[in-house]
Amino acid sequence: MARRVRDTAAGTGQRDLLAAAGFLAPNFLGFFLFVAFPIVFSLVLVFTNWSIKPAIETRFVGLSNLGTLLGFRAAQGGGGTGLFAGYLLGYVLFFGGVIASLVGLGRKWAGVRGAGVLLVVYGAGLVGWSLATRSSVGWALVGLSALIGAVFFLVDDDEAFSGRAMVGPGALLAGTLLVRVMHEPFLQGWEARDPFFWKYLYNTLYLMFLIPLQIAGSLGLALLLSRPLVKSSGSRRLGATAAFGVLAVAGLVGFWAAGWPDAGVLWATFWIIAAMGTGFGEVAFRTIFFLPSFTAGVAIMLLWKQMFNPEFGPLNESLRLVQAGLSLLPGVALNTDLPKWILDPHWAKPALILMGFWTLVGGTNMLIYLAGLSNVPEELYEAARIDGASRWQEFRTITWPQLAPTTFFIVIMSLIAGLQGGFEQARVMTAGGPAGATKTLSYYIYEQAFEELSLGYASAIAWTMFVLIFVLTAMNWKFGNQYVNE
Repeated sequence: MARRVRDTAAGTGQRDLLAAAGFLAPNFLGFFLFVAFPIVFSLVLVFTNWSIKPAIETRFVGLSNLGTLLGFRAAQGGGGTGLFAGYLLGYVLFFGGVIASLVGLGRKWAGVRGAGVLLVVYGAGLVGWSLATRSSVGWALVGLSALIGAVFFLVDDDEAFSGRAMVGPGALLAGTLLVRVMHEPFLQGWEARDPFFWKYLYNTLYLMFLIPLQIAGSLGLALLLSRPLVKSSGSRRLGATAAFGVLAVAGLVGFWAAGWPDAGVLWATFWIIAAMGTGFGEVAFRTIFFLPSFTAGVAIMLLWKQMFNPEFGPLNESLRLVQAGLSLLPGVALNTDLPKWILDPHWAKPALILMGFWTLVGGTNMLIYLAGLSNVPEELYEAARIDGASRWQEFRTITWPQLAPTTFFIVIMSLIAGLQGGFEQARVMTAGGPAGATKTLSYYIYEQAFEELSLGYASAIAWTMFVLIFVLTAMNWKFGNQYVNE
């Protein structure tokens, strides 16, 4: 009898297992057909010259695709191993300085605050030099990123102004100087086997300067919108809302009658937002800041494409008004040349960064920071206020340490998205131009695979990008996680 019961139970268990496998089979089949198989197949394609073009015979090429993609050769009449090694050393010092700085911050090396001071000097010097010499906007963004990064160092409790933590910023400074000195000689003496790959990798890393700007902006917005903005209530709040509404309507009618409809719309929009903020508090501003992230991406890109128009776009129109006002001051001589934005190779990438900042600063990262701030115990702030702590001291000793896991998550996701992104903006707004200034690695993969039909070479680019993402994410996970767990 007992054996019959066991056999019945075993049969029931097998039938349940088969039923579960039947229900899960479509999911597993879809995974193997549309995820696992394409990944493995693309890895195989890296070592072939496979192309959809019928005139090209498919054959095994080994590491030829990777050699062409990553290799360099001496230019005619130039070259020199020392020049190549020196230029490479500059970039090793630059990126090594970034990594060493993050490691020192995560492991609490002595002199973290001193390293923050050195980063301030380095960042301010780069920004000032870029403005004074009117050189590449990219170096100004490097300096601005260093200034933002310095905040993370200066909020540390370490009071020492010397120690191992100074090595990172020192290497960053030395690498920057070496790259700047050897950049032109290197371009004259060496040439890449695939110059487009290195150019588009540079574009990708350039556009990733949006990450520190976005994180700092999202954190600042979350801090502003985490507490009530309007403390009045009742009739006074209703009266202020009504007054702002009247100002919006009056300004719209007045400017429209004067022949300035655009100014009237901007005036009305400003006061309507103020009325919504007064009536609904910080919830209204959270919604307004999140709207760009909620709106369809292509629609936002087309809107900004018109805003970047150098002739009649709102940005340059506003700059012309500023120039006209400043020119009235005695002794002020202004350069009347305005940026051509996405039509200029030097301004196209900063234009996309500006658009990305406006789109993302109030998006998901702001909401994540708001969620993180809501989990900070209010008792910690109350105890700090009793001890006489200032707002900065509250942020340095309470808010920032409590938000470390949140920031760690945001940084990892932003790095992954930054290395993979850039295709939609470039495709919609500039078609990769001008002169390839906005093409990224993802755009290059699309171009090689679906325009040149070189799927083997496109797979090599894709797997190179995967390795880069994997290495950066692993390093961030190792060193950033140590800072979170402190």
